[in-house]
Amino acid sequence: MEKNMKSIRKISNTKIIIVSDDEIFNEQELKEFYSDFKEVKIISTRDTINYKSISFNDVVVVDMDIAKESFTKIAAKANSLLALTPKIVVSSISDEEYISKAVNIQAYTFLLKPFNPMNLKLAIIMCINQTKRTDKVELGNGVYFDEYRDQFFKKGGVMIDFTRLEKGFLKLLIEKRDEITSYDTIKDVVWKGKEMSIYTMRNIVNKIRQKTYYEIVRNHSSRGYTIDLLKK
Repeated sequence: MEKNMKSIRKISNTKIIIVSDDEIFNEQELKEFYSDFKEVKIISTRDTINYKSISFNDVVVVDMDIAKESFTKIAAKANSLLALTPKIVVSSISDEEYISKAVNIQAYTFLLKPFNPMNLKLAIIMCINQTKRTDKVELGNGVYFDEYRDQFFKKGGVMIDFTRLEKGFLKLLIEKRDEITSYDTIKDVVWKGKEMSIYTMRNIVNKIRQKTYYEIVRNHSSRGYTIDLLKK
């Protein structure tokens, strides 16, 4: 029986975004309670929300106790830019209208406030384990990315020794697999806004190809790059 049990995904690799205007999420005690996650960011609706950046996280927690127009805007993005990002909804109201809104943004679960912080933490852990599409992203020539171990491997399970930039570059292309990833996005996410020339990027691409195979990264002239994912 025990041999068939699946391992719980490590939360130390998990990035969480909380969209809320509730000051409870900014309390130091609560922040320390979630400190074993890789990253927990609290975003207020008073701030400018970068939805593309949010989509790179493992779970989005949406507090429905916000202005109606703010939630409408979030809901509009939820099924486009955030379609593949698991969502948890929290609210102090649990009537049919609010439950319907949670269902419409494809929320994993609905938590009623006031809630025990442990209940939200457990919901996040269950969410990342139940909604994970697959731990293995298959590329060509037997190359694959193991999301659970956060590593790239060749056929036969040999780990590929990528640098931080090479690995970050490929992971970004995987995240944005359904679109061409622009040079500006790569600079912002992988180089974190630091100086980067097109020649530096080409050098990174060449090194990745040398360690794997040529077609793994595809260049779209003057637009950006895509990755060679196997079609299911």
